[in-house]
Amino acid sequence: MTVTDGVDAVLLKRMRFDGQGVVVTGAAAGIGAATARAFAELGAYVIAVDRDSERLPALAESLGDAQHTLVTADVTCAGHIDRIVRAVASSGVPLKTLVNNVGVNDKLAASDTTRERWHRALDLNLSANVFLTQALLDPLLECPTGGSVVNVSSAHGLVGMPGAASYATSKAGLIGFTKQLAAEHSAAGLRANAVCPGLTLTERITERGALPEGQRDRLLGRRFAEPGEVASCIAFLGSDAASYLTGAVLPVDGGYTAR
Repeated sequence: MTVTDGVDAVLLKRMRFDGQGVVVTGAAAGIGAATARAFAELGAYVIAVDRDSERLPALAESLGDAQHTLVTADVTCAGHIDRIVRAVASSGVPLKTLVNNVGVNDKLAASDTTRERWHRALDLNLSANVFLTQALLDPLLECPTGGSVVNVSSAHGLVGMPGAASYATSKAGLIGFTKQLAAEHSAAGLRANAVCPGLTLTERITERGALPEGQRDRLLGRRFAEPGEVASCIAFLGSDAASYLTGAVLPVDGGYTAR
């Protein structure tokens, strides 16, 4: 099944990204890779960013025959952000959507976390996304059809997560940044929204071999998400099909936060 299966023709046209660029960070695996593939399928010129240079070529093969750009970069480094800015400038297409997908799940309770661990999580989950957005703000605002930012937060940015203080706090902060971005720039045509995935069957989860079955009971559908299901929501929010959505926070969590 692909992201376009069963989509009405008029809606599909508004979801197309032909002749437009999309930056996806954390793109080498998991939700990021599924998101890059979804945008490529919808006609976008994908600029896929990840610090894992070994996994990026495999992603390129999965994006199809069209030319896309791979950028090896650590978005917590200012110099690496410049690489992404240069890739956007040299792409030859307007930047339609930025997907801020990088993050780390640091599992320490508030009573146990250290300054080093705390700042590492906030740098990657929040600050890096803020400053990459800042660096790409001009090309996003210059997009003729209106630019869009989609921040990948977490269900635990909405309800908290015992034993993961810096993760839940930083993901909640990303939701706050999303709303602030919408408040500051919607009048200029830039939309900003967030998705909040629940537990998703990424490679990192499945390779671990042991699913947190205790969480399944909290899901209304009694199953975990597939990366493509989250990617479809991200693609929708980034597209003109969601043209009146800004400052929105979309839980993609199987009902985890509904209880």
